[in-house]
Amino acid sequence: MHYRMLIADLSSGKSWIEEIDQRVIGKYIGGKGLGIYLLDKMIPKETDPLGEDNVLLFLTGPLTGTTFPTSGRFTIVTKSPHTNMYVDSHVGGHFAPAMRKAGFEVLAIKGKASMPAYIWIENEKVEIREAHHVWGMKVDETVEAIRKETSPDAHVAVIGPAGEKLVTIATITVDKDSDPWRAGIAGRGGTGAVMGSKNLKAVALKGTGTIPVKDETNLREITSHIVKAALESPAIHRRRTVGTSALVEPMSRTGILPTYNFQQGYFHPIYGLTSANLRYHTKRDVACFSCPITCGKILDADGKDTKVEYESIALLGSNNGIDSMPELTKAISVCNQMGIDSISAGGIVAFAMECKARGILPDAPSFGDPKGQRKLLEDIALRRGLGAILADGVKKAAGHIGKGSEDFAIEVKGLELPGYEPRATWGMALAYATADRGGCHQRAWTVLAELDGILPRFSTEGIALKVKSTQDERAAAFSLIVCDFLPYDQNMIYPCLRYSAGIDISEEEYLQAGERIWNHIRLFNIREANISRKDDYLPRRMFQEPLPMPPRGEQKVNLPKELFDAMLDEYYNLRGWNKDGIPEESTLRRLDL
Repeated sequence: MHYRMLIADLSSGKSWIEEIDQRVIGKYIGGKGLGIYLLDKMIPKETDPLGEDNVLLFLTGPLTGTTFPTSGRFTIVTKSPHTNMYVDSHVGGHFAPAMRKAGFEVLAIKGKASMPAYIWIENEKVEIREAHHVWGMKVDETVEAIRKETSPDAHVAVIGPAGEKLVTIATITVDKDSDPWRAGIAGRGGTGAVMGSKNLKAVALKGTGTIPVKDETNLREITSHIVKAALESPAIHRRRTVGTSALVEPMSRTGILPTYNFQQGYFHPIYGLTSANLRYHTKRDVACFSCPITCGKILDADGKDTKVEYESIALLGSNNGIDSMPELTKAISVCNQMGIDSISAGGIVAFAMECKARGILPDAPSFGDPKGQRKLLEDIALRRGLGAILADGVKKAAGHIGKGSEDFAIEVKGLELPGYEPRATWGMALAYATADRGGCHQRAWTVLAELDGILPRFSTEGIALKVKSTQDERAAAFSLIVCDFLPYDQNMIYPCLRYSAGIDISEEEYLQAGERIWNHIRLFNIREANISRKDDYLPRRMFQEPLPMPPRGEQKVNLPKELFDAMLDEYYNLRGWNKDGIPEESTLRRLDL
């Protein structure tokens, strides 16, 4: 397989194709892995994330667009303006297969347009067009306008007003929720702000070519077994019915659901946010390309189709005291149309609500105020009023506000935490602290392992090894690229790589590629943000305050700091890093770094 990279230089207005060395593919696979290799190579040291030298990478993987289930995803990689570190944000939908059909595996966007612009790609024909007339538009309006000017069949990646305002939680959205297929959002880390800093409103593309496959017959045979197994899985039956909202009730019952800015781990009344209530309000189900799971659930928000996921329910719902699915859906719609990350936005609003409760920010909304929540979300997206203080996240906001607010700013390395309370799941405590893009659940998700007894709960036993090994495996999987939700036998990956792209790789080589990618990102973060042990932390609340547990909060649990530090020591030792979290030379030699 030949990896082709389309480079679009907005400063010069020129574009060209380069081929990527096959030896690089052998070491980094694609997607996430290829992203760190190219980002490290293409930007100078200490690049300003919102400066002209930063690069925005859209990356597919060797399985993208094939019959492999969930192969419609792609990865956006850049230097994050929210954390000043590497970020990869993963997007579902149908954009990625269209990229490959257009004739390339990677799109690299460099420089900065002299005026608002959008890129139109039809196969290998590239145009950089003026975009004054769509600047200021919300997400759905922009998608519709760009399709009218290009093709009704175009897949369109856009930013909303927040990206234009360089809000550092701005997203890049692909297509729109009213489309008959599943739209996608690159949510975390402010990729939309990077796009806005380049004066780039949208990337629209249409591909009519074919995706090269080494052995179509054998690939179809093995992928049919993977699909069959997925459709027979009870976990997939649940996800097909209620999507990711299936997690709401078990997370609240077990004390893991963030509530009132992570002040407790359960929510009363929970019934307005349950999966059954989501199903009641669901208009239709949507799927990504080549996906048998169909987990996307579309609800109505004042006439706007809006996809609702667990993370948004947790961070904009229970964490802000909102107990109504229709009101929650309206808040998600504001985030989606303005183009801001619903996870970070929910954490920021909850922080402001707690500031209000403590008398620090009298103009902020109170917990449980849905209208106030929506207004503040819009203010954040437009850097307006109180939103201007909050638009760059809770870490910077707390630094500006002071008055003890640093103690309840819920973030790791500047990235607001997702929907799992770390005092109630110690594996997630270590996973958050060591995640390569800041507080993130997608690098190692230990929740079910702890609840099911595979890892003993409220114990450090086995946590470091589980987190490290899962991070390596996920780094490889996000380089293929496949979805988190797909259950598959890992041994089926290797023949699929051979049949799809002619890549011969063993299990040992595959997992070592994941470990190599993880360590390369650590080196990049050390170079760009001086990351070390001091940054592998948890929010102060997690060590200072016991967590009230369900059913009534009478029982409380602690995460002792000394046990967390012991887990971190064990993790560093397993990684081959020194006590300060820096990779040892022997580790880098072993991984050919």
